[in-house]
Amino acid sequence: MTFTPTLYFSPGAVSMATHIAFEEAGLPYQLEPILIREGQQQSERYLKIHPLGRLPAVEIAPGVILTETPALLSYLADQVPALELLPRETLPRARANEWMSLLASGVHPTFITHFRPARYTSDEAAMAALKVDGKQRFQAMLEYIDARLPEQGHVLGERYSLVDAYVSVFYLWARRIELPAEKLLRYTRLVGQVLARPAVRRALEQEGFGNLYDPPRAAS
Repeated sequence: MTFTPTLYFSPGAVSMATHIAFEEAGLPYQLEPILIREGQQQSERYLKIHPLGRLPAVEIAPGVILTETPALLSYLADQVPALELLPRETLPRARANEWMSLLASGVHPTFITHFRPARYTSDEAAMAALKVDGKQRFQAMLEYIDARLPEQGHVLGERYSLVDAYVSVFYLWARRIELPAEKLLRYTRLVGQVLARPAVRRALEQEGFGNLYDPPRAAS
């Protein structure tokens, strides 16, 4: 019997990038929702899957769990090399890893500092300060991304890659917390291209975000 991988995800979380990757790759998978808003990531059952209680996680084979978005995107891209969902040549692949490392270690933590400060402290006064500081730092990281993006094409050049999907998640988060993302002109253009992709639309629809299909418009 063929094993179908399971993607453990929460709607709208960073697991969305891996969800999109499955759709882009055309690989069979099944979804297992772990609702962050209900604290299900800290349930005894899920902690057996991922002891840190983080998402995403993918059971790629019976009892074999893979975590961390950069690793998952690389793994899925390598399952379908003909699609070139990530570059195969050495330097372009290193650039992809550079971007994914930035998103995972630099951009994502600033958002979590704002959105879930309790991950870092139990002191209420400190949490209030982290929310303000995190939002400012998240905005600064988005501006850094915008400055690094090319005026045309995609993150890594002319060809779409899973890095585009990954970087788009943070733009959607910016809109969620009412940051002026549309003023980031290069970023807005890129996300508009990503949201127009059928695989992206399918993933968003499955997560209940069909209203995000309309590409963002740059602020005038």
